Amino acid sequence: MTNIEQRVASLEKSLRMYQFILSGVVLVALAFVVSSFNNNDQQQVSEKLRAKSFELVSGDGKVLATIAPFNGNGAVTTYDKLGNLLVDIRSNVSGFGNINIYDGRGNPTLQLYNVQGGGGALSIKNRGGQNAVMLSLMTTGAGHLSLNTATGTPMIWLGETIERNADLKLYNNAGRTSLRFAATTAADGSIECFDSQGNRRVMLTTESGGGSVTTFNSGGTRSGRVPALSPQ
Repeated sequence: MTNIEQRVASLEKSLRMYQFILSGVVLVALAFVVSSFNNNDQQQVSEKLRAKSFELVSGDGKVLATIAPFNGNGAVTTYDKLGNLLVDIRSNVSGFGNINIYDGRGNPTLQLYNVQGGGGALSIKNRGGQNAVMLSLMTTGAGHLSLNTATGTPMIWLGETIERNADLKLYNNAGRTSLRFAATTAADGSIECFDSQGNRRVMLTTESGGGSVTTFNSGGTRSGRVPALSPQ
């Protein structure tokens, strides 16, 4: 074998050795990369994430939603792209749950909340922020419905009497009772008429023997009565 052939053979042997070393390095690097991806995947899936508050922001950095403390309790709030309130879930001053829906100008238009003593309530507000419709609970636990004017004064109230009979009240534009449909303590039907100041003037009731009409003066004292007629 000539000197040139010996040098070529030696070069080929060295090249195979370098190829072997390079292949080993590549395999080790690949193994490291794959292991890193596996570790990152495991780190991205956390069983618990803890912080004092969270913010969801848009691409230009505007806050769109927050999760943060409020009145010592948790709260979730969403905003539009201009930063105006849209919806929030928080506690009210009594510490009960409260959901508010806003008109985009910071004014609530719909409220869902718990009332003191237990139970839920719904308030629908007009664009002026006044309660237009209220669906809530009486202290007895019975439901009641109230409708109000654009300025918030009452128009209609529907609930129950002390005797657990239905009670419907109509109001004038000053918010004073003008007409009431209810029942007497004996569960007889009753219609009451009031003057402009809310004073009862006439009461029409049914009784076992028929009907009766009672009138009252401005002080609320009975001034006359047409009794029920005895059955023939």
